[in-house]
Amino acid sequence: MIPIPSTFKKYSAYFNEHDLKGKIRYVAGKAGAWLVYDALILFYLLKDKNVPARNKIVMVAALGYFILPADLLADIIPVLGFTDDIAFLSFAVSTVSSYLTPEIKEKAMIALGASHSGKLPGLG
Repeated sequence: MIPIPSTFKKYSAYFNEHDLKGKIRYVAGKAGAWLVYDALILFYLLKDKNVPARNKIVMVAALGYFILPADLLADIIPVLGFTDDIAFLSFAVSTVSSYLTPEIKEKAMIALGASHSGKLPGLG
C-alpha cells in the first residue's frame, strides 16, 4: 500500500487540466522531453479506470507539484530548476508503472510530439 503524505494532498489542490496544458507548453522547449513525457503519462493514466484511487492521489500530487508556480527549485533556474519536478514525476510514474499500457505510452508520445504546437490530445 502506498503511504499518502499530507504534502501530497496539498500539491493535489494545484492540479487541473487547463494549468497542466499551459505548464506543458511552457516547459516543452525548456526542459527535457522526459519531463513532459512523464507528465503526459500520468495525465493519461489518471483517466484509466483500472488505476486505483490511492495511486491516483500520488499522480495528482505529482502533477499538482509540477504545475505549482513556486516549488522547491524555481523553474527559472537554468538546469536545476526542473530537477525537483523530474524527481516527483519520476517517482509517481514508477509507483504506477504496473498500470502503464502500450496505449498510454503511445498517447503520451503523440502528445509529446504535439506539445510544441500547443495542441495536446485529450487535454482541455
